[in-house]
Amino acid sequence: MTAESESHHLVDGLLSLVLTIFVSNATTKRAFSTMTIIKTSLHNKIEDDFLTNYIIVFIEKEIAKKVSTDMIIADFYKMKELSL
Repeated sequence: MTAESESHHLVDGLLSLVLTIFVSNATTKRAFSTMTIIKTSLHNKIEDDFLTNYIIVFIEKEIAKKVSTDMIIADFYKMKELSL
């Protein structure tokens, strides 16, 4: 590996970091913004696991729209059958 190819590799890595830091920062800010919207005085009384799952569904709305109530019920029936 020559010094020139090594420096190009470092520049490429630096550019990748610079280009992705804004997206990473925006995603984190979006998650915390969502958490402040959801975490009201009413939600302060629920367990952390439930709140975490609720926030994930709230953030990933597009994925959650693809899941129907019938799919959830079928999954619960499968879980019940496996536990017997």
